Amino acid sequence: MTIRIARSFIAAESVAEIVAAEYDCPPPVSAKLFSKLLRTQDNDHYLVTAGDGAQYAFRMYQQGDRFRRVESDYLYEMDWLNFLRERELPVSYPITRRDGGTIGHLDAPEGLRYYAMFSLAHGDPLSLKDPEQLYTMGEMMARIHVVSDGFTSPHARKPIDLAYLLDRPLERIRRLWVDDRIGELDLVLTAAEEARDELAGLVEQFPADGWGPIGGDFHHSSVYFDEVNRPTFFNFDLCGPGWRAYDIAAFLSNANLMHAPAERAEAFFAGYFAVRQLNDAEHAAIAPFLTIRRVWLMGAFAREDGLVGHTFMGSI
Repeated sequence: MTIRIARSFIAAESVAEIVAAEYDCPPPVSAKLFSKLLRTQDNDHYLVTAGDGAQYAFRMYQQGDRFRRVESDYLYEMDWLNFLRERELPVSYPITRRDGGTIGHLDAPEGLRYYAMFSLAHGDPLSLKDPEQLYTMGEMMARIHVVSDGFTSPHARKPIDLAYLLDRPLERIRRLWVDDRIGELDLVLTAAEEARDELAGLVEQFPADGWGPIGGDFHHSSVYFDEVNRPTFFNFDLCGPGWRAYDIAAFLSNANLMHAPAERAEAFFAGYFAVRQLNDAEHAAIAPFLTIRRVWLMGAFAREDGLVGHTFMGSI
């Protein structure tokens, strides 16, 4: 019998050895695994401390099968973050290895896994009750969108299109939601197709800059503000070419701003509109993109193996 490993964790001591061998960090190097262990769809992150006290975030990417990732996908992410940093956008950026590259890989029990090390974001997560921070969030998202119109990379990254957002998640949901979940499945399929149909007539009216590099998962917990309210954005592992209106919808969904006091969303949009305007079609597309985001989340959490399975259902 062949035993298949669905998920492994690399020992923190081994991560420290990798960093000491492959990065210009003065010894001794230590590492410890961040505490969020129970979600198998997440990458693994380690806090690395070098001998001079400098700290970094080391990411061990999950095996690439889930999002069909290959090496070029990871290199695109590194290229984009370096591009944003060079243009003085406040992002956590990849640390260059001794060999001049930004990613490495190892053979884990479940298969090939890539890794990278990043500058560490300092401060506290965005406060959804702070209108100044929400304004800054919108402003910086828009700046990232506008500046990224000039980004190019020799490395391909799979697009955040409807195949990624709807087709593959629905395929997974159909396979896993059987028997007593047929009624729920019909509801999800109907909502997904209605959103797809609504979006079809709008995308044709998007401006040229309505598509481009996006974060794909901007979240209030993945932007930290320091003591003088300067932000640092991190966790761009779901980035790629996509619709800017979807990027906005993903943040609204992640932060639950659609069910919060109106002034919170207003502060966010005021910041965004100060840099980049949405045309009428993009604005109208946010509603179907919110539904599509929920379907994507259900597909992301619906796993055949690991510590999560069919227990999560986002509301439609």
